[in-house]
Amino acid sequence: MIFKLSVKLLFIAGVLWSFNLLAQDVDIKLHAETWDTQRHGEALLKVPELAAIIEQWSKNPQQRIELRYPGGEEGELWVEELKGWFVSLGVPSSALQASPGSNAQDIINMVLINTVEKND
Repeated sequence: MIFKLSVKLLFIAGVLWSFNLLAQDVDIKLHAETWDTQRHGEALLKVPELAAIIEQWSKNPQQRIELRYPGGEEGELWVEELKGWFVSLGVPSSALQASPGSNAQDIINMVLINTVEKND
């Protein structure tokens, strides 16, 4: 009896663990050297990191793109410019969230976060 219960619990834990792996957030790093290009819509769509995050977001526009930027004035200016470009490329500002916390001074982490809406 205990053996059957243990096997069932182990199976359920395995299913939940594998589901968690499939539901992980997308995390793409945008390096400052990549960003230091001529910035206009056509050129930015050729930046692989931006194209990847926009493509992933467009599969489910209910997701949110969190922009984890380096602290300080430079980081704030960079993330605000990036947010403006996202909007011009078709991502609504409501889908963007900026927060300090990049692990490096020359990287913005673009994290695609699945959101779950509650039905009231």
